[in-house]
Amino acid sequence: PLELRPVKTIQRRYGEIDYYPKKINLNYVNDDEMYEIIALISLEKYGIDLTARDIALEWVNLLKYDKAVFTAEKVALNNIRAGIFPPKSGTHANPYFDFIGAQMRADIWGQIAPGCPEIARYYSIKDGSISHAWIGIEGEVFVALLISNAFFENNLRKNIDQALTFLPNEHVSLYTQTVKKAINLYELNPDDFRKAREILINEYWRKIKEDLINREPTSESKRALILKGMESKVHVLPNIGIIILSLLYGAQDKEDPLGRSICVAAMMGYDTDCNCGNIGAI
Repeated sequence: PLELRPVKTIQRRYGEIDYYPKKINLNYVNDDEMYEIIALISLEKYGIDLTARDIALEWVNLLKYDKAVFTAEKVALNNIRAGIFPPKSGTHANPYFDFIGAQMRADIWGQIAPGCPEIARYYSIKDGSISHAWIGIEGEVFVALLISNAFFENNLRKNIDQALTFLPNEHVSLYTQTVKKAINLYELNPDDFRKAREILINEYWRKIKEDLINREPTSESKRALILKGMESKVHVLPNIGIIILSLLYGAQDKEDPLGRSICVAAMMGYDTDCNCGNIGAI
């Protein structure tokens, strides 16, 4: 009930969230899990040397419910069906190549590689290239690394810093820049997650989004129109910012940092199911 809803609507309708706002339908088909199940099936079928093409073929074999396939994954699946395989499947006619889908799929690669970030990175790059490129893949790598590291590193800030060493620095990567911006906003507003979120979205992300739109050949290109609209809420950058803020604010709750982090992410809006799911895995 929260995904993509305006943050003021979430606050007005649900107030301070401290548990599931509605009863969970356990029969609901959710894209956040089905790709990771396919990843496991692919690993079992092809072994440790599996390729991006192997996983892509399993998408074609197992993704029969197209209504649960969205944005970058939908474009990529159609590309694969047409014989266009990774990495081209992630870039060909794909205006969503840097959206949240690859990051959403990251959990499994960290979970199968506890304390082995190089292995988590290796597989997440393969998986990410099926449907994404650039910072879209960086998102999958980063979250997989956080999960891999978390098996042995209990200090959240150390975990984040370690994961960032696998990404380009903030002068090269908008993704790294966004993670560090979120950390800075937390440090400036340690007692007010709503203010930090407002600055992240209404100042920082708005400026980055304008820059991305201006890179397009025309302001009316398909990608430019997507970035101007509702679908921009599932871009990877604002959502990793929300994840980092939620983890940091949630860590203040010494009794239940997991629950608090998830609830803070839910109250921040945007792609709430992806963000809460990644946080739960971390």
